Amino acid sequence: MNWKILHVGAWAGISLLCWSSLSWAAPWQQLRTVGQGEMHWLWFKLYEATLYSQDGRYVARRYPQALSLTYARDIDKQDILDATGQEWQRLGLGDERQQVRWLGALSNILPDVNKGDRLTFYVNEQGLGELWLRDAPLGLITEPGFPDAFLAIWLADNSRDPALTRRLRGQP
Repeated sequence: MNWKILHVGAWAGISLLCWSSLSWAAPWQQLRTVGQGEMHWLWFKLYEATLYSQDGRYVARRYPQALSLTYARDIDKQDILDATGQEWQRLGLGDERQQVRWLGALSNILPDVNKGDRLTFYVNEQGLGELWLRDAPLGLITEPGFPDAFLAIWLADNSRDPALTRRLRGQP
C-alpha cells in the first residue's frame, strides 16, 4: 500500500471543509417558526406545513419567508402541478400566460415526492423563490410574481383551507 502523509496545509483545508459542512444550514433554518398545521383531503393527511419568517411573525411580502411541506404520502409531480394551477385559477392569480410560465418554471425543478419528503419554498431577501428537497436546493424560480402566487395557495385570505391559513400565519 502506498500511503502519503498530507502536509499541515492540506489537513487545515480538510478540517475547514469538514467544519463548514457541519455548520452549514439551509437558509430557512435561520428563520423562526410562525405557525404550523396539516392539510387533509377527505380523511387522508396529505402533508404537514410550517411557515417561517425572520421574526416569527407573518407579514405578507416581507421576506425572507419559507414554507415547508412534509408529505405524509407519495404524490406525483404532475398531481402537484395540476393542483397548483387549479388553485391559481381559483384564487384569480395571474393571467393564463403567467400561470403557464409559472407552472413551466416549477415543472423544471419539482420532483415527485415520497412519504416523509420535505419540500421547502424559500423566498430570499430579494423576493426570489428557491425550492429545496430536504436540505438540498432544487433550483431558483425567477419568474416575476411567482413567490407571491405560490405562497398565496396557503396564505391568501381566500385559501382553500382558511383554518390552515390561520394556523400558518400564527393567528388564533
